[in-house]
Amino acid sequence: MRSYLKVFLIIFIPIAILIGAGYKIANKAAIDNATKELAQEMRTKAELLKGYKLSTEFDPDIHAIISGISQNTNLRITIIRKDGQVIDDSYYSYEKIQTMENHAKRPEVINALNSDEGSSVRRSTTAEESMNYYAVRYSDDIVLRIAYPMSYIDALQANMLQQNVTLYVSLLIIVAFIALYLARRLSSPIQKLSEVADKIEAGESKIYFPSFSDKTMTKLVSVIYRIYNSMNQKTKQLEQEKQKLNHIFSILDEGIILLDSKNNVMHYNSKASHYLGIKINLGENILRQTNNMEAISFLTEVVGAEESKKLQKNLKGKIFEVFVRIFENEKLIAFFDITERAEYEQFKTELVGNITHELKTPLAMIMGYSETIMNDPDMDRKFHDKFINIIYNSSNRLNLLINDILKLHKLEMLREEITVEEPTNIEDLFDEIKNFYKDCPMTVNTDYTSDDVHILREHLVSLITNLTDNAVKYSKGKNIYIKMYSDPASGRVVLAVEDEGPAIPEDEQQRIFERFYTMDKSKNQNATGTGLGLSIVKHIVSLYNGEVSVKSNERGGNTFSVILEEKEKIEH
Repeated sequence: MRSYLKVFLIIFIPIAILIGAGYKIANKAAIDNATKELAQEMRTKAELLKGYKLSTEFDPDIHAIISGISQNTNLRITIIRKDGQVIDDSYYSYEKIQTMENHAKRPEVINALNSDEGSSVRRSTTAEESMNYYAVRYSDDIVLRIAYPMSYIDALQANMLQQNVTLYVSLLIIVAFIALYLARRLSSPIQKLSEVADKIEAGESKIYFPSFSDKTMTKLVSVIYRIYNSMNQKTKQLEQEKQKLNHIFSILDEGIILLDSKNNVMHYNSKASHYLGIKINLGENILRQTNNMEAISFLTEVVGAEESKKLQKNLKGKIFEVFVRIFENEKLIAFFDITERAEYEQFKTELVGNITHELKTPLAMIMGYSETIMNDPDMDRKFHDKFINIIYNSSNRLNLLINDILKLHKLEMLREEITVEEPTNIEDLFDEIKNFYKDCPMTVNTDYTSDDVHILREHLVSLITNLTDNAVKYSKGKNIYIKMYSDPASGRVVLAVEDEGPAIPEDEQQRIFERFYTMDKSKNQNATGTGLGLSIVKHIVSLYNGEVSVKSNERGGNTFSVILEEKEKIEH
């Protein structure tokens, strides 16, 4: 019904306006025409009156003639002298004429004296009504003026208005019927198309497109259908691209946040929410989505950037590299956790310092004692052999240190890229361990299962020997206990190495796995090692997603425990 009414009004109102405008134009033209005819009639009357002999004094006979004309035609005839004095007026008696004011300043009179004729429409101060004046110069001393009351023209307009209104109303009624007919013909297909448009706007997937007998409407429906299909395809493509973009964002290690000009979130990925430790909501100001002062401080400096820049910021104990890119009405923020990289740089600096320190000691001893021997060829044999032994031991320590550094570097480069093609037999492994420590001053006791495990043999050997050597160097007891067993159900292997003390203080139990960390020499009976053995153990354990720990045992010593996850079996 609304559509029907709209179509009716769309058709009817413009036509009604056009008819009204036509009426107004026609009415104005008729009035103008009537005014022109009236002016022409006044000119004609003036020419006729010129046939009478007019004088500069009042003439009763002339007064009678012009008064008769006024009674029959409603014309007002006035005879005016050059000086403005009124000689005669067809509307008034002689007595009234004598009291009339001077007409020298009347515009039509001035124009008639200057250019033979003049006209004006104004209110008469004498007759006290609007008049249409026409004046003509009768002679050098006399101006003849003819006037029609405007009431005559108003009456003419009223008469014409009455006739035209009747015609106008009749035309409007006819147009209304025609508009109703056309509205009925047009509104039905428009209503159907409107329903189709509403369904498209609502996002419905199944839409019925109507058919029409009219070729134009059929063509229109066809165009809408093609546009609808094209929109659907574009929407699907955009959705696919959005899913791809979201997928790419979701797998990025960088946190991504896209803001508009008011810092409202337009897009973000899960990493950004994880790094910031807040739940991010789309369409809301990023600075108002958390009460955490550390996160607010982090975001305030980043969001407040007015130009593209690169920052390094700390947040929640981590170091982030932040990139800010400014667009016209958007701001892209990408931040990446570089804590490991920063720690690696620090570690590398410390490692170089530690290696330099560890290498300098044996090298200094080798160079010092070598120089002493070279400078004293007649040195006592006892001191000579002693110095040679020190040089050998220092060389051996230097060799062990370099080998451990290379082994540690190799383990760090492996990361998680190791594969185990052949399982390691634990029984064979421990036969080798027993043979290796048969000449050890301490008794090495072993307890193990005979299962095969999917862990590289060299890694197991390194784990056991490093832990055992550590016990030999630092323990004052007489026994070392090595236990190893596997749990096929969980795919884990457990290794434990125990000594009889002294126990490692609790404040040093975590530090002993650091590179180059060794306990004070006064606390152990033997020379210190390279300080890399337990670091090697820790790295091997990390390759197998395991754990390593140390704690005091009931014997007054230390128990080193290692848990490893076996690698997957490779099917050939």
